[in-house]
Amino acid sequence: MYDFDTPAPRAGTGAIKWDIRESAFGNGDALPFWVADSDYMSPPEVVSAIKEAAEKCVFGYTAPTDSYKNAVREWIRTRHGCRVDPDWIVPSIGIVSEISNIIRCFTSPGDKVLIQTPVYDPFYNIVKSSGRTLVENRLVRDGLRYSMDFEDMERDLKAGVKLMLLCSPHNPVGRVWTEEEVRRVSQLCLKYGATLVSDEIHWDIVTPGVTHFSALHAGTPGNVIVLTAPSKTFNVAGLKCSNGLIPNGAMRRRLAAWKESRFIEGPNSLGLTACEAAYTHGARWCDEQNVYLAKNAEIVRKFISEKLPFIGVTPLEGTYLMWLDISATGLDSRELCQRLTRAGAILNDGWRYGDDGFVRLNIACPAAQLRAGLDAIAEVCGR
Repeated sequence: MYDFDTPAPRAGTGAIKWDIRESAFGNGDALPFWVADSDYMSPPEVVSAIKEAAEKCVFGYTAPTDSYKNAVREWIRTRHGCRVDPDWIVPSIGIVSEISNIIRCFTSPGDKVLIQTPVYDPFYNIVKSSGRTLVENRLVRDGLRYSMDFEDMERDLKAGVKLMLLCSPHNPVGRVWTEEEVRRVSQLCLKYGATLVSDEIHWDIVTPGVTHFSALHAGTPGNVIVLTAPSKTFNVAGLKCSNGLIPNGAMRRRLAAWKESRFIEGPNSLGLTACEAAYTHGARWCDEQNVYLAKNAEIVRKFISEKLPFIGVTPLEGTYLMWLDISATGLDSRELCQRLTRAGAILNDGWRYGDDGFVRLNIACPAAQLRAGLDAIAEVCGR
């Protein structure tokens, strides 16, 4: 059994989540539940691999090896049921920066790019900063659960959208899209000539009993790019390593040429080492983490049901980010988050994702830390 109850000593290590609490929020003692990384130790197998690599005392320019690509390919085959050709694997330093590269490579200034809102806030900024036209396909909220508005999506695609960003599993609403939903998105993009870019950074983090269906399965490889990473799953985001999966050879060559002309390089040696070790040895750790996160989600649901029943808890199917409806408090999300910070818990306010009546809570932490954060929420929101 792996240990998820012992907190990692992150304060004082340069961790954004912990070390800018005073400068950014005015409370250096508040518990952080905002940045999407974990507050328990990374897998010991990954740590050992990094130590072994460091002891070789060589940190020169590094390219992904055959063993690296085989590790990525086998992880995808065994965890997600997809057969991937090694040539499809395009390593990069991170999914957000790679989305920016892809938008600038495959669209032109002014072109329409579609996102499904509320959504991970960099999606808005990437599209706008690239000079493209942002198109919002609002998710539909039925009770506490979200679904896609396919009629609106088709109208937007028909009106000339050139590229669609799919967040799968979805951050922040926690949906794991079904096979039917992913296939329908893919078919609509193909029908109207739009490139589908599926951000699947959380694809390994699903509630037990829920199955993630990758856009790689969708049967339209000519216009699909899937972006993955070990960063969320194994808490190695700081090592800057992700993998694009691009079945279409012409698209791979076009993107490679675009990045080469701008001197954009790939991951560093330790990032590649961590990724290979995680995908080679991390299956049991990943499974146990998913069970632990499901228990943490249940702690949240039970606590809020008993003490704050007027707060809506969106069902968590994937990711470790819970989306809480705080509209009944009468406060907008920014004001509520300011009060929470003063009480000792830093959460993300929903306005940045496109829905002001919500807050986002990161539950990838020891249960004791989570309970302390919930107590702070009760202090502010209790009636």
